[in-house]
Amino acid sequence: MRMGCSCCAGLSRRHFLGMGLGAAALGLAPVAFAAGGDSEFMLLSCMDPRLVHEVHEQMEARRLRGEYSQVALAGGPAAAVAPAFQKWQYAVWENLGATIKLHSIKRVFGLTHLDCSAVKIAYGEGAVSTPERERGTHLSILRAFRLQVTKRHPTLGVETGIMSLNGSIEMIG
Repeated sequence: MRMGCSCCAGLSRRHFLGMGLGAAALGLAPVAFAAGGDSEFMLLSCMDPRLVHEVHEQMEARRLRGEYSQVALAGGPAAAVAPAFQKWQYAVWENLGATIKLHSIKRVFGLTHLDCSAVKIAYGEGAVSTPERERGTHLSILRAFRLQVTKRHPTLGVETGIMSLNGSIEMIG
């Protein structure tokens, strides 16, 4: 069967399936062609390549395969609240709204991580100059994220955490 739009004229489903399998072979997420089905939550995490595998492993360990949608953006929750990333915020919040509609999610999980270059860009070197300051900066980001989610979507549950470079997550209440 041929795809219907002009940009894909002459391409078959098999071609697109092959693209997804090829992406998977490269370690990339396969291309999604149709939205649908309910998910438990949306995960907003950083795109840092050092932790992509660790984030996936944590979700697998929690037996959450197929139970969440994921948005990976520099800084994760920092992208949603940092004044330095104001231009990105519209996309983050619109994506959350669409995810609620498309997947009937009931909660969102905001995950930051230590040694995040996006946090350094957004808040400056001083905000992460000591372990105490770095943790405090992440706590402030996650608190602001929680407040914004609750303000925009009062019925949505919010969970937050900070990932260490070893892949462990400290859940923040």
